[in-house]
Amino acid sequence: MSTNIDIELLNRNNFRNCLEALARPGDVFPIKPFADSSLMAMAAMLLYSEVSFYQQAEEDWNMIQALTNSKEVAAKEADYLFLNSPLEKHLLEAKAGDQQNPEFSATLICCCDLASGTGVRLSGPGIDGTKETSLPVTTSFLRLLAQKNNHFPLGVDMYFISGNNTLCGLPRTTMVEIL
Repeated sequence: MSTNIDIELLNRNNFRNCLEALARPGDVFPIKPFADSSLMAMAAMLLYSEVSFYQQAEEDWNMIQALTNSKEVAAKEADYLFLNSPLEKHLLEAKAGDQQNPEFSATLICCCDLASGTGVRLSGPGIDGTKETSLPVTTSFLRLLAQKNNHFPLGVDMYFISGNNTLCGLPRTTMVEIL
């Protein structure tokens, strides 16, 4: 029995939740999987012919390339990095834009367990005062992220995606204090 997927509707709903996740850092939102994968759903939604990506994940990326006509490149050149886990080496390689073109930065999309991680206090746009939560990364990763995002508008945005089809956003404007 075949199942028809309305990819446009799926992408639109997931895009709304991704925007909400960046607008409300630290909050968790649902994401509907594509090809049984939340990571593939993010790729199908974000990629198109004029952007590039890097992937270190187990999914079948041939389908995404055929669907989006996006180019796979090295991590340091990629607009989007799709990762099985948040690794410091990828954060260091990710482009942060420049003063003339801060929009030429990378977005990291990492698979992880949202239920565990490092305790943090978030502040900045989208947060009323401060918010205490945990992020599924190490303290050294958070220190590197703070350095990478230290000169706004330069920096990287991040999405953390869990196996239970939920996501959390962390825009470059969010200040992260390790607890």
